[in-house]
Parts: sequence; structure tokens; C-alpha cells
Amino acid sequence: MKLIFAGWLWVAAITLSGCAAIMTASGPAVMTAVTGKAYENRSTVAQLIDAKIHARILLYLTNIQSDLLVTVNTDIWQGHVLFTGMLNNAKLRDRIVKYARSDKHVQTVYNHIQIVSKQFKEKQRQGRENRSVSKSITDAWISAKVKVRLLAMYNVKSVNYRWQTALAQVYIIGTASSRAERDLVLRAIHATKGVRGVTSYIGILKKPPNK
Repeated sequence: MKLIFAGWLWVAAITLSGCAAIMTASGPAVMTAVTGKAYENRSTVAQLIDAKIHARILLYLTNIQSDLLVTVNTDIWQGHVLFTGMLNNAKLRDRIVKYARSDKHVQTVYNHIQIVSKQFKEKQRQGRENRSVSKSITDAWISAKVKVRLLAMYNVKSVNYRWQTALAQVYIIGTASSRAERDLVLRAIHATKGVRGVTSYIGILKKPPNK
């Protein structure tokens, strides 16, 4: 189980930062392979810091209970942590948020973990596993459609964004190259079928002053 989880964290870190993260007994040791760095608005250092934050949070979640990796989504961008998902325990949610805020490298925690009943949570789980609803508009379907839209836009760099969907509400974090790009991204998400609302934490890339 530990081997499987370590491999899962490694993949997660690559997805997040374009870097390979190796789990050791003392914590994540990060080696740069940086495949996506040239396309991201984050520096190499920022990518590595984000990958370490991500790995620590994932390890913390799995030490509490393994299914938290499914029910709680964690996205990090330049030290800003975005939590989404559903739990039926407010104290557990607060515990997770408190842990993230205790990390000295974390700047802000955006907490959008929703508290729902056990019955509702179970219904959502069954919906994910039920193949008969695979063609209906689900949160996963919306997230996938958002990805397709952003990838198809030549003037939008989708690698600079992370997003999740919960109950048809899209939560997005990242850095746009300009206000125009940010507006394009938000319009594309709003136009996606099934989206009921968008919560945005998109920053604008700060350009160096002219000399």
C-alpha cells in the first residue's frame, strides 16, 4: 500500500509542477526534470515549492484516512492552496485547513470543502461509480469540458490554471498573462454546459518594469 501511495504522490507532483518528486523517509526530495516549465508562468523554484506542499498535504490526508484523497481535492499554485470537495465532518475539514495553514510555505488557503450529509456523500459516490450516468452532466464531465475548451484556445495557456468542479460550481486558480486572457478563461468556463457558477482565484502576471 505504501509503495502504491508513494507512486501516486510522484505522479501527482509531476502533474502539478512538471517535476519528478521522489518520496523518502524524511519527506519529498525533489529532482528537476522540468518538462513544462518553459510554458508555465511559475518559476522553477515556485514549481518545486508547490510540489512539496502538495506532497505533504496528500501524505497528511492519507494518514488520516485513505478515501480523503478522493473526497478532498487539493490544488496549489504559487503557495496558494485551493481545497474543494465534500465531507460530512466539519471538524475534519477544519483540521485539514489548519494543517495547510501551518505550512510556512503556504501563503493562502482557499477553503471550499463543503459539508454534506452522509446520505448525500454516499449518493455522490454511487453516482461516480454508476456507468449509467456516465453520459450525464456530472462534475467530472464539466471539468473535462473546461479542459477541452481551454486547450482549444490558442491565446490561453491552460498549463497556468488548476480547476475543480463541485456541484456544478467551478473553482479555478492560476495566473493569467493578462487581464484579457483571464477574461477569456472565465467566459469560456461560464459558457460550458452545466456550469452554475465560477469562483476565480486567477492572478495577473506581473511584468518587470521597463528599464
